[in-house]
Amino acid sequence: MPVSDVKKVGQNVEKESIKAYTKHDVLIRTDEPNNSVFGTFDDPVFGKTTGSVAFQVQLPYFPPYTANSHADSLILNLYYKGVYGDTITPQSLKVYELQDNLYLDTLTSSGSSVEYSYYQDVDLKGMSKPNPIGELGFTPKFRMDSTATDTVDQTLSIKLSSELADRLIHADSLDMDGPDAFVNFFKGVFVESQDMSSGGGLLNMVGASMTMYYSNVTDTATTDSLVYNYQVNSNTARVSRYTHDYSMTTFGAKLNDESTADSLIYLQTLGGLRAKIEVPSLNNWADSIKNDNIIINKAKLIFQVDTVASDYHDYALPKLLALLVIDDQNPDSKGLLPLDYAVSPSLYGGTYNSTDATFSFIITHQLQSIIEDPSTNTGFYLSTTFQNEKARRVVLKGSSSHVGIRLEVTYTKLN
Repeated sequence: MPVSDVKKVGQNVEKESIKAYTKHDVLIRTDEPNNSVFGTFDDPVFGKTTGSVAFQVQLPYFPPYTANSHADSLILNLYYKGVYGDTITPQSLKVYELQDNLYLDTLTSSGSSVEYSYYQDVDLKGMSKPNPIGELGFTPKFRMDSTATDTVDQTLSIKLSSELADRLIHADSLDMDGPDAFVNFFKGVFVESQDMSSGGGLLNMVGASMTMYYSNVTDTATTDSLVYNYQVNSNTARVSRYTHDYSMTTFGAKLNDESTADSLIYLQTLGGLRAKIEVPSLNNWADSIKNDNIIINKAKLIFQVDTVASDYHDYALPKLLALLVIDDQNPDSKGLLPLDYAVSPSLYGGTYNSTDATFSFIITHQLQSIIEDPSTNTGFYLSTTFQNEKARRVVLKGSSSHVGIRLEVTYTKLN
């Protein structure tokens, strides 16, 4: 194209017509996450979140117990790394024995997969026996390692009931003959985080185990205490439950209300909150292309973090957000990845920019689709990522704020 054919390159910045609303997120799957989150956190902005977890326990090898073995103590160990919240408020846990089975996805004899799905509202308490088998009060710890770049693993040790210890150590050999037999005999544990009135924090659980301390007692002697470790690993089912209470928040009364656009929007992991974004002005570009002879070079949607409301010094922000197209066939679902993600996930964006405290997304190809078919402008959902394994939240400037949400469209106008 000759240079003389180019009239100008311009940019249009628009925010007035954009609307944004804070909404409950869709229920998330919580089985087999990379990490589980547990604890109770009464967030000063986002209200109360509680995380609890259930998991199977497995035999690494056939236990060396004998008829003369005596259980000294049975300890459940929870390993965590990092706290989202404070480390001064005492918390408490109760442990229950599962009475219903948890299931991993399995392969059938024909080679097909049987999928078992659990979501954040799973009734783990209802799947457990009524009486607790262990309790622990604790104050979370948080300590940096020698490089000051990571946290050190911490351990919570909960003594379980002597009745369970005796039952495990005197289990029939058939109940310990392989992983399937054992999980049918002992289905696992449910660790329930207890309520609290204020403060607290959510702990990132990176592992668990159960340790039997026992002795072999005969008429003539008693051995020193012996140890057998039960495992929790990738072959054991793990499921989390997350609940959120927004009744005492400033935004709770307007949650899910689309009658008035929000000045602030709230995003939260663990199946908490997402935002609905409407950008009706995207439809106008069809006329601009037709009447003004222009070519769209780039379209970018920009969200500004409210750093004061987010209090990012105390509460880490999500490193990545996701902008998803609302599925008009299933508008309450998670949403669909925009066309720009398919073209280039890295250029599509969503990464936090600490220089100007923004999250931005390239939607050039999505805009082109809307230009060709305006009915595809169904709006967007803005969500956090790593939903089921990390506590994160952020407050963004909403569409009715002075800063607003910005749509920047760079274009070339031809002669």
